[in-house]
Amino acid sequence: MSFSSKLKAFFGISQPVDQAHTLPRASLEAGSLRGSLKNWVPQQTHLRSQQAFERDLAIARIDDLYGNDGVAKSGVNAIATNVIGCGLTPQSIIPAKQLGLEPEAVIEIQDQMEWLWAEWCAQAHYRDQLHFEDLQMIGLRSLIRNGEMLHLPVMDERPGCRFALRIQDIRPVRLRTPWDKQYDPYIHDGVEVSATGVPAAYWIASPPPSVAMLDDVMYTSGYFRRVPAQIGHRKGFFHIFRPESEEQYRGVSSLAAALKFFRHLNDSIDYELFAQVLAASFPVFIGLENGPQYMPSYVKEESDQEEKRYYQELHEGMIMYGNKGEKPEILESKRPSANFLNFCELVLRILASSLEIPYEVLTKDFSKTTYSSARAALLEVWRVYEVYRSFFRRHYCQPLWMMVQEEAYLRGYLKLPAGAPDFYEGMPFWCNTKWIGPARGYIDPIKEVTANIKAIDNGLMSRAEAIAERGGDVDETFEQLAREQRKREELGLKLGSAAAPSQPPAINPAENQQQSQTSADTEDNNEHTQDNNNAEKDRAEANGGE
Repeated sequence: MSFSSKLKAFFGISQPVDQAHTLPRASLEAGSLRGSLKNWVPQQTHLRSQQAFERDLAIARIDDLYGNDGVAKSGVNAIATNVIGCGLTPQSIIPAKQLGLEPEAVIEIQDQMEWLWAEWCAQAHYRDQLHFEDLQMIGLRSLIRNGEMLHLPVMDERPGCRFALRIQDIRPVRLRTPWDKQYDPYIHDGVEVSATGVPAAYWIASPPPSVAMLDDVMYTSGYFRRVPAQIGHRKGFFHIFRPESEEQYRGVSSLAAALKFFRHLNDSIDYELFAQVLAASFPVFIGLENGPQYMPSYVKEESDQEEKRYYQELHEGMIMYGNKGEKPEILESKRPSANFLNFCELVLRILASSLEIPYEVLTKDFSKTTYSSARAALLEVWRVYEVYRSFFRRHYCQPLWMMVQEEAYLRGYLKLPAGAPDFYEGMPFWCNTKWIGPARGYIDPIKEVTANIKAIDNGLMSRAEAIAERGGDVDETFEQLAREQRKREELGLKLGSAAAPSQPPAINPAENQQQSQTSADTEDNNEHTQDNNNAEKDRAEANGGE
C-alpha cells in the first residue's frame, strides 16, 4: 500500500464528485432581452476606422465644449489647478546607506541636482515660450480634456544653453494612422505595437506648411513622422493616458461620459436666457378686430411670407396711440419654470460626479456648505487629486528628472564623490526624488495646524511631511527659519513663539477634557444653527418662487 493511499485512509479523504455537467441557474435581467431592458442593445465598434472616427468626433465636440461652456472649462481647470498649481517641484532624496556614502556628501549632491534641474526648467520648452511648470499644466489639461497628452523629447543644441534636452508639446489630433497603412494590423489609431501589444512607435502627422488646417485629408505615411517609443533605456515619446480597460492604446476624455449632459444643460440655459431677453424687450402683438385694413407708412411688411405679417420697431420710452380696431396684447414669458434651478443643480451634480469632483468645486458655489460637509468634500476630492498627481509624476516628471540628470552627468555638470558607484550603476538611487505639489489648503487652519502639531509631537508625522502638505520644502524651510532666528538675535527681537514662555502652563486633565467637550458642543451647535439657517433660506426661496 502506497504512502498516498495510507494518508488518504488515515484522514478518510473521499473521492471528488464529477462536476462537468452544469446545473441550471437564475436568468440575469442584466443579460436578457425582456422587460424594460428589452430594447437596450449597446452599440459596439468592430472596425478600427470606426473607432478612430468616433474618437476624432468626440474630441472635436469636447474642444467646442471647453471653448464655449464655462462649466466644462471650470471642471477641467479645477482639477489642473489643484493637481499642478504652480508646478510639481522635485526634492532629491538620495539614500546614502545604499550607495555607501556619508550623509553630508549626499546633501551636497542633492543640492547640485536640484539647481541643475532649476536651470533646465527655464529652457525646457522647444519653442522657448513656456517654463517646465507651464508644460506640466498644459499636459494635465490635455490629459483631462483629450484623455491623453503627447510630448516629444528632442535634443537641440542652442547658444547660451548648457542643456540640449527640450520638450515639444503636440496636440493629440496629430496622432493618427496614415492613409496607406489603414489595413496594417499592428497600427492602432496611430500607435504601432508589437505582436504582443507593446507600443513600438507613434505616427505623428507632420505635413508641410500650408494655408489649410490639418484635417481628414488622406495623408500618406510620407507626411508622417514615425517616432520610436523607446530609444535605448530612455523614453523616445511621452504618450500618457489613464487606461480604463485592458488592451487600450488611446486615452478617453474625462468629459466623454457626461458630454451629452453638458450639451443639454448649455442649450437649456441658452434657451432660458433667450426667453428672458425676449421678455425684457417688451414685445407687443397688435390684433386687428376688423380684419385686414390699411396700414400706416411706418408699419413694415414681411413680403417673403405666404400670409402677410406686419411689424413696427418702437424706441425706448415711446407711447403709441392705436387706431380703431387695433387691440394690443402683451406677449409675456412664463419662463424660467419653478423647477429650473433644481433641474440645473441636478445636472451639475451629475457632471461633477463624472469628473470625480464635488459639486461645490465644479460650480464654485459654497453658499450651502457647512464646515463638516466642506471638510468631507475636501478630503474626498483630495484623494482624486493625489491619484492624478501620483500618476503624472510617475509617468512624466520622474522620467524627465532622470533624463536631465543623465545629461548633466555626461556633460560633467554633476560631480559624484570619489569612490561612489557609477551613475548608471546606481541610477535608481541617484535619481530618487520626492515631488511636491501645491498645498491642500485648510478650511479651519487653527484646528488642522493643531492636529499636525499633535501628530508631530506623538511621532505620527514628520515635520517634512507637514511642510510638504503645505507645498513647501523642508530644507528650504529650515534654512529660512535659521536665517530668521539669526536676524532676530542680531536685532534683539522676540516675535511670536520666541516671546512665549518656554513651558506651557499646566492644565488639569479633567479641566482639559471639559474644555474639549465644551469646544465640541459649541462646534456642533454652530453647525446645527448653520444647517437650520440654510433650511430656512431654502424654504423662503421656495415660497418666493411659488
